[in-house]
Amino acid sequence: MVSRLLILILVLFLGAVVIIPFVLNIAGVTSFQFGSLSGGPQAGSGILLRSGDGGMGWENTVFSGARRIRAPDKILDIAFHPQNADIVFAGTKSSGLWKSDDGGKSWGKITDQSRALESNADVYRIEVSRSNPQIIYLAVFQNSRGRVFKSENSGLSFREIYFVTANRFGVFDLYVNPQDSNHVIVVTGQGGILESRNGGKTWHVIKWFSEALTRILVNPAFYGEIFVVISSGKLFKTFDGGENWADLQEPGIKTGTFPPPNATLNPFVGLTSKRSIEALVADPNNFTTLFIGSKEGLVRSTDGGFSWDRVNLLIPPEDLPVSAVAVSYSDSNKIFATASTQFHKTTDGGENWTVSALPTRFRTNKILVHPLRSDTMFAVLK
Repeated sequence: MVSRLLILILVLFLGAVVIIPFVLNIAGVTSFQFGSLSGGPQAGSGILLRSGDGGMGWENTVFSGARRIRAPDKILDIAFHPQNADIVFAGTKSSGLWKSDDGGKSWGKITDQSRALESNADVYRIEVSRSNPQIIYLAVFQNSRGRVFKSENSGLSFREIYFVTANRFGVFDLYVNPQDSNHVIVVTGQGGILESRNGGKTWHVIKWFSEALTRILVNPAFYGEIFVVISSGKLFKTFDGGENWADLQEPGIKTGTFPPPNATLNPFVGLTSKRSIEALVADPNNFTTLFIGSKEGLVRSTDGGFSWDRVNLLIPPEDLPVSAVAVSYSDSNKIFATASTQFHKTTDGGENWTVSALPTRFRTNKILVHPLRSDTMFAVLK
């Protein structure tokens, strides 16, 4: 009798272990978390970490979805609401657009009511308008080509306002004028810089390059000053909105000897490098200060890209690639950089650094500092 009772209990236990998760999955109750802090990602090739104390400690973020909605394997971009610090958006690889309402701790997927933005789209860049936060622009790759989408109701619905003219070419970056939500600039895999002054109704070409464009930086105080990165790693700059361009090459081998800021804008050859630019960022408080992370280390320009100096981290130059860089919105002396799984931080402009290990085995793709909460940071890992 006792043995029969034990067998019955064992059968009931095994049935609960197998059946209950199956029932919950059918009911649409799913929750995804990217791995443990000690072991790195367990599901997917990418992970998003969050810090609430300026990078001293890191935690995983949770992506939750209903039935048939899987967690993203890779985060491509993070964007912040300019007025509500709790609202953060995430663009993903093959999993569309996601949103957090608690400052990036947990995430839910955005479903486009108009069904223009597909659930499996690659969202490379998100720009929330500072002058009108209900307007959101996305640089997207779906259905074999790059596209730009626009929402005028905070992401409830989107419509397509541009697409590249050939398959397999993407739209990889975009810029929205902080004073005018109708002024948009995009860069494409076809090598084009295109601009719209009426919110995407019509477009004109600023310049065609012979290679794909992967990154754009625009001076928010002077829209004629633009930097672009091409796929081979070269850096170009214009002062006059695209009429003339300076070929800055890629700095990083040694201190640069570029012309002074008042030099003519005829293209010139700077310091050459065969290595690609891993990260390009501008100081949000001073656009003339730029940082490049590369396989040769971290370099900085304080004159708008005309000369460059190496910033000495606590690792030998070229020992590990610097893959991500960020500067605090509240203090330009606070600079953050990552090399492999190492997190480097300075509070005095780069003279002294601290280094710690990120809780992952994957290298950092991006570091982002919350513009409204200076102690909140995100590390996007490959």
